[in-house]
Amino acid sequence: MDYDVIIVGASIAGCTAATQYGRAGLRVALLERHRSPQAHKTLCGHFILGGTHDVLHRLGFWQPMLDRGAAVTTGLGVWTDAGWIKPVDGVPPAISLRRSKLDPLLREIAAATPGVDLLMGHRVTGLVENGVVTDAGTTLRARLVVGADGHHSTVARLAGVPEDVAPNERFLFWAYYEGAELNGPGDGQVWQLDPDIAVCVQADDGLTLVGVFPAKERLAEFADDRLAAFDGFVARLPDGPSLYGAHRVSNLVGTTDYPCVRRDPVPRPWLALIGDAATASDPVPAVGCGWAFRSAAWLADSTAGPLRDGGDLGRALRRYRRAHRFIDKYDDLGRQDALATPPNALQRAIRTAAVTDPWIARRLAAFGMRAEAPSVLLNPGVVVRALLAG
Repeated sequence: MDYDVIIVGASIAGCTAATQYGRAGLRVALLERHRSPQAHKTLCGHFILGGTHDVLHRLGFWQPMLDRGAAVTTGLGVWTDAGWIKPVDGVPPAISLRRSKLDPLLREIAAATPGVDLLMGHRVTGLVENGVVTDAGTTLRARLVVGADGHHSTVARLAGVPEDVAPNERFLFWAYYEGAELNGPGDGQVWQLDPDIAVCVQADDGLTLVGVFPAKERLAEFADDRLAAFDGFVARLPDGPSLYGAHRVSNLVGTTDYPCVRRDPVPRPWLALIGDAATASDPVPAVGCGWAFRSAAWLADSTAGPLRDGGDLGRALRRYRRAHRFIDKYDDLGRQDALATPPNALQRAIRTAAVTDPWIARRLAAFGMRAEAPSVLLNPGVVVRALLAG
């Protein structure tokens, strides 16, 4: 074999896995179709939920992100029609670093890791068992091939991996501001407007990201003048950010359609998928970057030892698939929310109770930060307490 692992895609998931494999003493080929190390994803809100906090610390990424200017969010206020759900203690912090800084940083770390060959400008055009074919006609082989090449994964397509696609009935736009003032509780806010959603969070270098996620029934409002519609939407937010005197430093970023896509994370005995290649979830709850870091770490945790020591790779990949069920469970819930239907009675009861009950508010925050399994919120104890509070 030319390598122990071949990873296709050198963004969050790919660089994370490559770094961890290299540190485990493995030989890694990290292929990236872009030629520039500064290439980065643009359609990404880059808000990394608190559930990823421990992974970032363990991998040594947290401090370098802070050194590049990342913003840390310790608590989100959530507006509901019953009032504000205020931040509570005991929930890990989120972190935000724009992809124009994050992607190059992770490539630097991966490329500096012994055993990792970062191969920029290498596009995969074919798959063979335990290997890939590049546009230069070169065949590289390894015991494990990893697709980390996004929700339009070429690796998955070449392998014929089936896609489970679900609709998203919201669209999304956001922009960055200098000098914006937050008026709600916490160091970031979310508005549950049913069915519309809005967010206001800190980004790197003192910028503020303001984003809107309206239901698609409002697309016509954004058809003629998106910026005017965006400004009007933000201006009507209860206790929304003060943008008077603030300076918008970006164009609107977004899309009118972002379907949810899921694939088997272990589609072949020698092939694994991580990040968006495995699960491209609804972007509204900001799970994408965290899932990329965490799925990459789970894969490397499961397989590095067997790859290094000649152990049972099949068993190791089954461990990865089991770990990935954490994402699958949340994705099931996210797909339901992406339909933009009115909240059910239980959801309303939990939100209403969280306004005055810190115990429920902490569980709701842990759920929102993906810091614990969905059962932290969706369990009989929470249901009974919420219903009794109503």
